[in-house]
Amino acid sequence: MDKTKLIEQIQENLKDIYHKAIDADTVIQQQQEQGKAKYTELFKDSLFKAKDRQFLPYVEELASDLVLLQESQDDEHFVTQLKVMVAKLEQIHTLLADFKQLTR
Repeated sequence: MDKTKLIEQIQENLKDIYHKAIDADTVIQQQQEQGKAKYTELFKDSLFKAKDRQFLPYVEELASDLVLLQESQDDEHFVTQLKVMVAKLEQIHTLLADFKQLTR
């Protein structure tokens, strides 16, 4: 698969994650207002540099990663960045799905 197709697929993935993150953050905000959701960060021991109790900072990090991936000129660097980004995408997809299950 060429780089352009990979980038397009990641962009579509990010759009999906962004909308799910907005919905999840709304629920988190409501829970926090009720004295629930007292955690300090969503991920422990993850590849994310962000540490936050809402999803959007993690989505913003993914968007920054995508820019770096698009600017990558070196194939080896591209592949390394791609692997990290795919792992992060898997982590956030899993957590968003788990969160949705818990809040039904």
